[in-house]
Amino acid sequence: MLVIEIHQFEPIFVKMQLLTVFTAAFALQLLPLEFRAQSTTTFVRTDTVPVVANSQQLPMAWAGGLNFVQLSEIDLDMDGTQDLFVFDRTGNKVTTYLNNGTPGQVDYELAPQYVSKFPPMHDWVLLRDYNCDGKADIFTYSVAGFAVYKNISTTQSGLQFQLMIFLVNTNRSPNSSNFIGNLFVSQIDIPVIRDLDGDGDLDVLTFGNSGTQIEYHKNMGMETYGTCDSISYVYTDQCFGDFAENALNANISLNVSCGPVPVAPDANTYFQRNTMHAGSCMECFNTDGDNDWDLLIGDITNPAMTYLRNSISLPGSLMDSVNYQYPANSFPVALNIFPCPFHLDVNNDGKKDLIFSPNASNTSENYRSLWLYNNTGQNDSVIVNFVQNNFLQDQMIDLGEGAFPVFFDYDNDGDQDLLVGNYGYYNSAGIYPSKIALFRNNGTATNPFYVLIDDDFANLYANNLGLICMYPTFGDLDGDGDKDMLIGDVNGKLHYFRKDPGPADNFTLVQGNYQGIDVGNFAAPQLVDVDRDGKLDLLIGEQNGNINYYRNTATSASPTFSLITPLFGNVIVNQAGYTTGYSIPCLFNDNGVYSMLVGSERGYVYRFDNIDNNLSGNFTLTDSLYISHVEGGRVAPTIADITGDNYYDVVIGNYSGGMSLFMGDAGVNVPEIGNGLSSLYVYPNPSSDFITIAYNDLSSRRQQLDIFTITGALVHSEILWNSGAQVNVKALPAGVYVVALTSENGIKQTTRVVVTQSGN
Repeated sequence: MLVIEIHQFEPIFVKMQLLTVFTAAFALQLLPLEFRAQSTTTFVRTDTVPVVANSQQLPMAWAGGLNFVQLSEIDLDMDGTQDLFVFDRTGNKVTTYLNNGTPGQVDYELAPQYVSKFPPMHDWVLLRDYNCDGKADIFTYSVAGFAVYKNISTTQSGLQFQLMIFLVNTNRSPNSSNFIGNLFVSQIDIPVIRDLDGDGDLDVLTFGNSGTQIEYHKNMGMETYGTCDSISYVYTDQCFGDFAENALNANISLNVSCGPVPVAPDANTYFQRNTMHAGSCMECFNTDGDNDWDLLIGDITNPAMTYLRNSISLPGSLMDSVNYQYPANSFPVALNIFPCPFHLDVNNDGKKDLIFSPNASNTSENYRSLWLYNNTGQNDSVIVNFVQNNFLQDQMIDLGEGAFPVFFDYDNDGDQDLLVGNYGYYNSAGIYPSKIALFRNNGTATNPFYVLIDDDFANLYANNLGLICMYPTFGDLDGDGDKDMLIGDVNGKLHYFRKDPGPADNFTLVQGNYQGIDVGNFAAPQLVDVDRDGKLDLLIGEQNGNINYYRNTATSASPTFSLITPLFGNVIVNQAGYTTGYSIPCLFNDNGVYSMLVGSERGYVYRFDNIDNNLSGNFTLTDSLYISHVEGGRVAPTIADITGDNYYDVVIGNYSGGMSLFMGDAGVNVPEIGNGLSSLYVYPNPSSDFITIAYNDLSSRRQQLDIFTITGALVHSEILWNSGAQVNVKALPAGVYVVALTSENGIKQTTRVVVTQSGN
């Protein structure tokens, strides 16, 4: 028997806010696609295929890249050692690493098996232990504030989280009318969540509505209940440290008189005022051994870190000096732009170090962007020294912003090489020089081994072509028997490069703005014989989420590409609430029958079938999460059998500049019931105990929950009245199941969940 426990009850004013956000999204017409059961390949994520770059084998080559990250400590495997959790604002991507615990060394290994254990999160995430049980809980952005998930992990159940509070409140008028409102933290800000007054519970620092002063919200759990297992806040100080930051830059004014905590007249005024500020992050710790909290501030207008010294012991705060170039004793932080500090022990010496990462998504350093400073002092007297500017990034494929891989036998030796385009590498001039990297397969057709041969394939950047967001595809466009290159760019245009005799990377630009083709923005082309007439045609994904089909209406040696339809297969991969989709097509031959993978903006890889003899019809969406993972933002799939085992393997590039590798295995029949373009989440996945179901379709209060076996047998049906539920799956046999939600207005969402073992 399945036991359903509803655990989320939102205040009325919160639900009304959410309804405003989501109603328009779900009013959109969904795609008229048909659905059927499909035998699909099971994929296993792996990091075992070696990759060498700069003469060094990358220990975590396929980790997926890192751009604009936030770091926290958590014991993932409950072995007593703090592991590493990394949240990337690029695509809201989570990466997890196990800490091998070697004293005095950074010794992490990629552990993707824990990623699915975390709930869907976005914008900012901090892991902190709020109930003093020694397990890190989740604090993450939620509708002008933050939510809290409790860590309920056990050695028997493994890593698990339960939503405790959807939107944390604070008493904003403790001395008068008791106005209770959400504790405001903007989407872009990152707050401080620490025990600031030394009483054992977690307090909060956040920039207030002016954006110039920091509010202190005291947790009253210990005072009220005598325990830290509480989240009960009171607005205590509107000007923590008695200083103010300039509204237009990072300049600091000290000894600012703030006055008493203001009384908010009403909720509407408060919410209006608190939507004006965005763009600061903070961390506090004791730098000088004097029993108070000093402060580091990063600002969206500033590449440096601002340090403020506190002169008053706990629980007081008075900043008496400021340093705009932290740390003064070492190489100061200089990260364009918006550097944010994270305080954790990464080298297993018992002393918390500092890592700085930019957090202005898509406008900051994206390649060497994680600056590590080791703490050579003590935890209560911090002295930091610069170590490196590419923490973890030096151990993985990281190509700046965006990674668009294409399997291609560039040297004609019978195995699959990888050509990888990118959006670009940020520089201080704000220019994104784009490149294509060549990873040559120096192994065999059954035992791949990739080596970075060239990070500027065909000298496209060196020749000052000025292309941004280069997406490559290859095919013979002049009938001479070799494969030429087409490159899509950020402006929606194509550029034709002819393969010339000589070295394998000898290409000449023949025509920019090839044949006048323009799909608007973000052209992601694929040369492929769509209609099987022996001539290469063109599929082009684009920012709007559709796929353009251009048929070759001339000859193979002199093609003319004519637009047949901008809605190939009626495929649009936009998620609900988004007007963009960033479709990236990959049409491939699956045992003589065409299938198509499509990457998307929100990290889903979709599989479509029913393509042959149906080019003007609607394709069948057979898998809405092809690799059973969401791999960050703007994912780009490429597929080939790189091990010669007759199963396709998939490489997924993402907008963090890295790639993930999934090896194909035996297939299972998984019925998809809805359109798959959903906001339904199930975690942890896989699970052997409980699963949490979360969704954001608030256009309907009542939802029908159905759970099916892979053969379509209904094993549970339940009516839900909230946007979350917990399901006991202990009694289910191990296998793959389909979770389906149907709203009162007929919106259907589905996803899959894997039950790994039978419970007791």
